[in-house]
Amino acid sequence: MKRVFIALLLLSATIGIEAQHNHNRWSLIPRIGINSSKTTDNQYWVVIPEITEEEMAKVRDTDKKAGIVVGLDADYMITKWLGGTLGVTYSNEGFKKYNVTQNLNYLNISVLANIYTFKGLALKSGIQYGILLGARNDVEYSEKIRTLVGYDLNDNKRDYRNENWSIPIAISYEYKNIVLDLRYNIGIKNIYGYKVDDDYKTKSLWLTLGYRLKM
Repeated sequence: MKRVFIALLLLSATIGIEAQHNHNRWSLIPRIGINSSKTTDNQYWVVIPEITEEEMAKVRDTDKKAGIVVGLDADYMITKWLGGTLGVTYSNEGFKKYNVTQNLNYLNISVLANIYTFKGLALKSGIQYGILLGARNDVEYSEKIRTLVGYDLNDNKRDYRNENWSIPIAISYEYKNIVLDLRYNIGIKNIYGYKVDDDYKTKSLWLTLGYRLKM
């Protein structure tokens, strides 16, 4: 999937720049879609004797989890080919590991620069700040353990940091104000609360459909 995404970016970049919208104009773009997310590392691991680094990487790796994305972008055309976007997005992300699903719910605030290339195509990138709204897993604990601990073990927001920084790289296509956006978010900060040295970052691919409301 990442190879296809990169190929689309390169194809769009080589086509050439063409005017897309009237500049100096604001618009709002409500969006809804799906995502596929995972983390670059897994905190639930132990050192296993006589195992290769490649095999250990598989142990530490996580599986993808599907989720939903809902958001609103405020888009401004600076010139006929250059624009900027301020977006607020809710994203249900996380990962799967050992038959356990970990949900991480983020409210994301993004600032993007948009380069409009040819006939509805646009390349986008910038910075995104995520606020952790909640975290929950589906581990099945016995009633005895729940009573002994005294709190909800499935609600594990305490295990994760309250913020998540990432770099979004996107390509979008617009036709008659309908905007199809494919976005890959690359985490750049550790999100796990108890380990400072681990490379424990998010990776998520968003596919959303939006509609441009011209102001």
